[in-house]
Amino acid sequence: MKKLGFTLAEVLITLVIIGVIAAMTIPTLMNNTNSQEFRSAFKKAISMTNQALTLNYALNGMTASDYKDSQELVDNVFKKRLSVVDTDGEAFTLTSVNCANTGLFITADGMMFCVTGFEGGSDTDTEGTGKCDSYNTLPCGTATASQLWIDVNGVKGPNAETTSANRPKDIYQAQIFSQKVIPFGEAAQQVMYEKGSVSSTKVTHGDD
Repeated sequence: MKKLGFTLAEVLITLVIIGVIAAMTIPTLMNNTNSQEFRSAFKKAISMTNQALTLNYALNGMTASDYKDSQELVDNVFKKRLSVVDTDGEAFTLTSVNCANTGLFITADGMMFCVTGFEGGSDTDTEGTGKCDSYNTLPCGTATASQLWIDVNGVKGPNAETTSANRPKDIYQAQIFSQKVIPFGEAAQQVMYEKGSVSSTKVTHGDD
């Protein structure tokens, strides 16, 4: 009785074809997976910081505008209302970000936050260049800059700022208002809200 089967050459050719297809598709799948993880982590970070501000106001009636600088805000709000681990000896992964150790905190899930350029108090400057106010119309610092940097996976790579919503990385910017934190910059806003181009002025100034 004659037995049918594959020759060694046919098996090897099949394995080579499978290997080529895998080499072409696996990197794309990995990039898509990482991108989705970065998106989800950023949304979680924004939610966490907002909850910290809300909880702080509910417990002691104080908003972000009641704290004068980054150290006071981190010590009295984020370190008390979030699960924060020791930050001694740590540094933010972007060397261009001026984050003193007093403005740095790391949560238990490995996210790294840097509060910089924060200014509490109130200001009635309608041009949007003053400090934050109780109406959430002005950020706590310069209106054209962020007060919060977020590295959603801490010291892990790629340690690069997100500049395109189509290719999100692990570092994002946000602005701190009296009672809320919102994404800052078009790419961060698009990642957060999952939609097209968003006007920075529209989202930054005015209560959502």
